[in-house]
Amino acid sequence: LQDSLVGQELPERADEAEPYAAAMPAMAEAPDVVAMPDTTATEQTAVEPEPARSTLGEIDIEKAAEKLISSGAARAIFVSPEGDEAAASAILVAREVADAGLRVLLLDLTASGAASRPMLDSGLFPGITNLLASEAQFSDVIHADLYSDCHVIPVGTADPVRAMRAADRLPIIMQSLTTAYDLVVVECGPADAQGIGRLTGDATEVFLSMLEADDEVTQAAVKLIENGYPDLTLVTPLGHEPPGNPVPRRRTAAA
Repeated sequence: LQDSLVGQELPERADEAEPYAAAMPAMAEAPDVVAMPDTTATEQTAVEPEPARSTLGEIDIEKAAEKLISSGAARAIFVSPEGDEAAASAILVAREVADAGLRVLLLDLTASGAASRPMLDSGLFPGITNLLASEAQFSDVIHADLYSDCHVIPVGTADPVRAMRAADRLPIIMQSLTTAYDLVVVECGPADAQGIGRLTGDATEVFLSMLEADDEVTQAAVKLIENGYPDLTLVTPLGHEPPGNPVPRRRTAAA
Protein backbone atom coordinates (compact mmCIF):
# COMPACT_ATOMS: atom_id res chain seq x y z
CA LEU A 1 0.00 0.00 0.00
CA GLN A 2 2.93 2.29 -0.66
CA ASP A 3 0.80 4.42 -2.97
CA SER A 4 -1.62 4.97 -0.12
CA LEU A 5 1.14 6.62 1.89
CA VAL A 6 1.37 9.46 -0.62
CA GLY A 7 -1.16 12.26 -0.24
CA GLN A 8 -1.90 15.77 0.85
CA GLU A 9 -2.65 17.00 4.33
CA LEU A 10 -6.26 16.77 5.47
CA PRO A 11 -7.77 20.25 5.13
CA GLU A 12 -8.52 21.97 8.39
CA ARG A 13 -12.20 22.12 9.35
CA ALA A 14 -13.74 25.22 7.88
CA ASP A 15 -14.76 27.92 10.30
CA GLU A 16 -18.43 28.18 11.10
CA ALA A 17 -20.22 30.23 8.48
CA GLU A 18 -21.33 33.69 9.48
CA PRO A 19 -25.09 33.91 10.12
CA TYR A 20 -26.96 34.91 7.01
CA ALA A 21 -28.87 38.17 7.35
CA ALA A 22 -31.66 38.30 4.78
CA ALA A 23 -32.70 41.67 3.41
CA MET A 24 -36.12 42.58 4.78
CA PRO A 25 -38.61 44.88 3.01
CA ALA A 26 -38.45 48.41 4.37
CA MET A 27 -41.20 49.57 6.72
CA ALA A 28 -43.16 52.70 5.75
CA GLU A 29 -42.85 55.71 8.03
CA ALA A 30 -46.60 55.69 8.77
CA PRO A 31 -47.20 53.63 11.93
CA ASP A 32 -50.15 51.68 10.52
CA VAL A 33 -49.00 51.25 6.92
CA VAL A 34 -46.55 48.57 5.81
CA ALA A 35 -44.72 48.88 2.49
CA MET A 36 -45.29 45.69 0.50
CA PRO A 37 -42.32 44.26 -1.43
CA ASP A 38 -42.51 44.55 -5.18
CA THR A 39 -43.51 41.17 -6.62
CA THR A 40 -41.40 41.67 -9.72
CA ALA A 41 -38.26 42.25 -7.67
CA THR A 42 -39.12 39.25 -5.50
CA GLU A 43 -39.37 37.02 -8.53
CA GLN A 44 -36.06 38.29 -9.86
CA THR A 45 -34.20 37.69 -6.61
CA ALA A 46 -35.73 34.30 -5.87
CA VAL A 47 -33.04 31.66 -5.39
CA GLU A 48 -33.21 28.89 -7.92
CA PRO A 49 -33.39 25.43 -6.30
CA GLU A 50 -30.16 23.49 -6.60
CA PRO A 51 -30.31 20.55 -8.97
CA ALA A 52 -30.30 17.14 -7.33
CA ARG A 53 -26.79 15.75 -6.89
CA SER A 54 -26.14 12.87 -9.27
CA THR A 55 -25.44 9.55 -7.60
CA LEU A 56 -23.95 6.17 -8.35
CA GLY A 57 -26.20 4.35 -5.91
CA GLU A 58 -24.06 5.20 -2.89
CA ILE A 59 -25.35 4.71 0.65
CA ASP A 60 -24.97 7.00 3.65
CA ILE A 61 -22.96 6.52 6.84
CA GLU A 62 -25.83 5.04 8.86
CA LYS A 63 -26.64 2.42 6.22
CA ALA A 64 -22.97 1.49 5.88
CA ALA A 65 -22.72 0.96 9.64
CA GLU A 66 -25.93 -1.09 9.63
CA LYS A 67 -24.56 -3.22 6.78
CA LEU A 68 -21.40 -4.02 8.74
CA ILE A 69 -23.28 -4.83 11.93
CA SER A 70 -25.95 -7.00 10.30
CA SER A 71 -23.47 -8.92 8.14
CA GLY A 72 -21.12 -9.64 11.03
CA ALA A 73 -18.17 -8.27 9.07
CA ALA A 74 -14.76 -8.50 10.72
CA ARG A 75 -12.99 -6.14 8.31
CA ALA A 76 -14.15 -2.99 6.49
CA ILE A 77 -11.73 -1.77 3.83
CA PHE A 78 -12.23 1.81 2.62
CA VAL A 79 -10.75 3.15 -0.63
CA SER A 80 -10.90 6.92 -1.22
CA PRO A 81 -9.93 7.83 -4.81
CA GLU A 82 -10.74 11.51 -4.21
CA GLY A 83 -8.15 11.79 -1.45
CA ASP A 84 -8.11 12.97 2.13
CA GLU A 85 -11.53 14.61 2.37
CA ALA A 86 -13.29 11.39 1.40
CA ALA A 87 -11.54 9.58 4.26
CA ALA A 88 -14.24 11.00 6.53
CA SER A 89 -16.42 8.01 5.62
CA ALA A 90 -14.14 5.54 7.37
CA ILE A 91 -14.03 7.68 10.51
CA LEU A 92 -17.78 8.19 10.70
CA VAL A 93 -18.64 4.55 10.01
CA ALA A 94 -16.14 3.35 12.62
CA ARG A 95 -17.65 5.68 15.20
CA GLU A 96 -21.21 4.64 14.33
CA VAL A 97 -20.40 0.96 14.80
CA ALA A 98 -18.50 1.68 18.02
CA ASP A 99 -21.45 3.67 19.34
CA ALA A 100 -23.62 0.61 18.68
CA GLY A 101 -21.56 -1.28 21.24
CA LEU A 102 -19.05 -3.17 19.11
CA ARG A 103 -15.33 -3.11 19.76
CA VAL A 104 -13.91 -1.21 16.78
CA LEU A 105 -10.42 -0.19 15.66
CA LEU A 106 -9.55 2.08 12.73
CA LEU A 107 -6.22 1.55 10.96
CA ASP A 108 -4.98 4.58 9.03
CA LEU A 109 -2.92 3.72 5.94
CA THR A 110 -3.04 7.18 4.35
CA ALA A 111 0.20 9.09 3.91
CA SER A 112 -1.07 12.25 5.60
CA GLY A 113 -2.93 10.70 8.51
CA ALA A 114 -6.24 11.84 7.01
CA ALA A 115 -8.24 9.28 9.00
CA SER A 116 -6.41 9.44 12.32
CA ARG A 117 -5.67 13.15 12.76
CA PRO A 118 -9.35 14.06 13.30
CA MET A 119 -9.60 11.28 15.89
CA LEU A 120 -6.46 12.18 17.85
CA ASP A 121 -6.15 15.92 17.10
CA SER A 122 -2.50 15.24 16.32
CA GLY A 123 -0.20 13.50 13.89
CA LEU A 124 2.58 12.90 16.39
CA PHE A 125 1.50 9.57 17.84
CA PRO A 126 3.36 6.34 16.97
CA GLY A 127 1.39 4.16 14.60
CA ILE A 128 1.48 1.57 11.86
CA THR A 129 4.76 2.78 10.33
CA ASN A 130 6.45 2.46 13.72
CA LEU A 131 5.02 -1.05 14.13
CA LEU A 132 6.17 -2.13 10.66
CA ALA A 133 9.62 -0.61 11.24
CA SER A 134 9.92 -2.57 14.52
CA GLU A 135 10.17 0.67 16.49
CA ALA A 136 7.06 -0.01 18.59
CA GLN A 137 4.79 -2.74 19.93
CA PHE A 138 1.02 -3.06 19.57
CA SER A 139 0.50 -1.48 22.97
CA ASP A 140 2.43 1.61 21.81
CA VAL A 141 0.45 2.25 18.64
CA ILE A 142 -3.18 1.71 19.68
CA HIS A 143 -4.83 4.92 20.88
CA ALA A 144 -8.32 5.99 21.93
CA ASP A 145 -10.41 8.18 19.64
CA LEU A 146 -10.99 11.43 21.53
CA TYR A 147 -14.60 11.61 20.36
CA SER A 148 -15.95 8.05 20.54
CA ASP A 149 -15.31 4.59 21.96
CA CYS A 150 -13.40 3.63 18.82
CA HIS A 151 -9.67 2.84 18.95
CA VAL A 152 -7.22 3.94 16.27
CA ILE A 153 -3.79 3.06 14.91
CA PRO A 154 -2.53 6.24 13.19
CA VAL A 155 -0.10 6.36 10.30
CA GLY A 156 2.74 6.92 12.77
CA THR A 157 6.02 8.78 12.76
CA ALA A 158 8.54 6.32 11.29
CA ASP A 159 10.08 6.64 7.83
CA PRO A 160 7.32 5.36 5.53
CA VAL A 161 9.79 3.99 2.97
CA ARG A 162 11.50 1.89 5.60
CA ALA A 163 8.17 0.84 7.07
CA MET A 164 6.68 -0.32 3.78
CA ARG A 165 9.61 -2.66 3.22
CA ALA A 166 7.87 -4.76 5.85
CA ALA A 167 4.42 -4.45 4.24
CA ASP A 168 4.28 -8.24 3.96
CA ARG A 169 3.63 -8.24 7.72
CA LEU A 170 0.27 -6.52 7.22
CA PRO A 171 -1.73 -9.78 6.88
CA ILE A 172 -0.35 -10.98 10.22
CA ILE A 173 -1.09 -7.62 11.83
CA MET A 174 -4.63 -7.66 10.45
CA GLN A 175 -5.21 -11.17 11.77
CA SER A 176 -4.08 -10.12 15.24
CA LEU A 177 -6.35 -7.08 15.18
CA THR A 178 -9.42 -9.02 14.02
CA THR A 179 -8.86 -11.41 16.91
CA ALA A 180 -8.90 -8.55 19.42
CA TYR A 181 -11.71 -6.45 17.89
CA ASP A 182 -15.20 -7.09 16.57
CA LEU A 183 -14.47 -4.91 13.54
CA VAL A 184 -11.29 -3.49 12.02
CA VAL A 185 -11.85 -0.51 9.71
CA VAL A 186 -8.97 0.31 7.34
CA GLU A 187 -8.70 3.61 5.46
CA CYS A 188 -6.45 2.95 2.46
CA GLY A 189 -6.58 6.25 0.60
CA PRO A 190 -6.53 6.00 -3.22
CA ALA A 191 -5.47 2.34 -3.30
CA ASP A 192 -6.16 -0.17 -6.07
CA ALA A 193 -7.33 -3.78 -5.97
CA GLN A 194 -3.80 -5.14 -5.71
CA GLY A 195 -2.98 -2.75 -2.89
CA ILE A 196 -5.86 -3.83 -0.67
CA GLY A 197 -5.34 -7.53 -1.38
CA ARG A 198 -3.12 -8.11 1.66
CA LEU A 199 -5.72 -6.50 3.95
CA THR A 200 -8.73 -8.64 3.11
CA GLY A 201 -9.77 -11.93 4.65
CA ASP A 202 -12.86 -13.76 5.80
CA ALA A 203 -15.91 -11.57 6.46
CA THR A 204 -14.51 -8.53 4.64
CA GLU A 205 -16.61 -5.69 3.23
CA VAL A 206 -15.00 -3.30 0.74
CA PHE A 207 -16.24 0.29 0.45
CA LEU A 208 -15.41 3.09 -1.95
CA SER A 209 -15.81 6.46 -0.26
CA MET A 210 -16.97 9.26 -2.54
CA LEU A 211 -17.85 12.93 -2.47
CA GLU A 212 -18.86 13.50 -6.10
CA ALA A 213 -20.16 11.08 -8.72
CA ASP A 214 -17.45 12.02 -11.23
CA ASP A 215 -15.35 10.06 -13.73
CA GLU A 216 -12.53 9.52 -11.23
CA VAL A 217 -14.85 7.78 -8.79
CA THR A 218 -16.61 5.81 -11.51
CA GLN A 219 -13.35 4.51 -12.98
CA ALA A 220 -12.01 3.54 -9.56
CA ALA A 221 -15.21 1.65 -8.78
CA VAL A 222 -15.18 -0.19 -12.11
CA LYS A 223 -11.54 -1.23 -11.66
CA LEU A 224 -12.20 -2.62 -8.18
CA ILE A 225 -15.27 -4.51 -9.38
CA GLU A 226 -13.40 -5.94 -12.37
CA ASN A 227 -10.42 -6.96 -10.24
CA GLY A 228 -12.05 -9.16 -7.66
CA TYR A 229 -14.45 -7.00 -5.66
CA PRO A 230 -17.87 -7.33 -7.35
CA ASP A 231 -19.69 -6.64 -4.08
CA LEU A 232 -18.09 -3.20 -3.70
CA THR A 233 -20.29 -0.71 -1.82
CA LEU A 234 -20.16 3.03 -2.48
CA VAL A 235 -20.61 5.26 0.57
CA THR A 236 -20.63 9.03 1.06
CA PRO A 237 -20.10 11.12 4.22
CA LEU A 238 -22.17 13.97 2.78
CA GLY A 239 -25.28 14.81 4.76
CA HIS A 240 -24.22 12.93 7.88
CA GLU A 241 -25.10 14.72 11.11
CA PRO A 242 -23.72 13.03 14.24
CA PRO A 243 -25.95 13.39 17.31
CA GLY A 244 -24.79 16.34 19.43
CA ASN A 245 -21.35 17.91 19.52
CA PRO A 246 -18.43 15.54 20.10
CA VAL A 247 -16.71 16.01 23.43
CA PRO A 248 -13.15 14.76 23.87
CA ARG A 249 -12.88 11.61 25.98
CA ARG A 250 -9.23 11.59 26.94
CA ARG A 251 -8.22 8.17 28.10
CA THR A 252 -5.79 5.37 27.30
CA ALA A 253 -6.79 2.63 24.89
CA ALA A 254 -6.31 -0.94 25.94
CA ALA A 255 -4.08 -2.79 23.52
